[in-house]
Amino acid sequence: MSDVAGQTLVLRPDVVGTVITDGAVLLDLETNYFYETNATGWAILQMFEAGTTREHVLDQCRRWGAGATDADALGKFLETVGADKLIVPSDWPPVTAETSLEVTWVPPTIQKAPEALQRIMKSAFDPTLPLAE
Repeated sequence: MSDVAGQTLVLRPDVVGTVITDGAVLLDLETNYFYETNATGWAILQMFEAGTTREHVLDQCRRWGAGATDADALGKFLETVGADKLIVPSDWPPVTAETSLEVTWVPPTIQKAPEALQRIMKSAFDPTLPLAE
């Protein structure tokens, strides 16, 4: 993700999230993979929903309490969301508003499900689905 320095990045519109007790679950509707992230990871992803830069995310994490020992975990998190194309470059201007973290800082984590879902119904009007009898 180092090749996107200074560029606005956004969470893809076909990546949907649902908040759970200690973070969020994401579903990539393009690949059918689920991801689970902790509360810190979800707060970071919310910044990408609005469109932000990698540099702003790193600055915000420092304000939340990230230290030098968190650099590897933070880098791994950003590398995963970039490599799996959950976030993509955008022409939008970056949003640099202050974002709150509702929990005590812990390094962000994200875990991808080992297998993709076989089939997802994206629309009740999907013509490939059988009709209810």
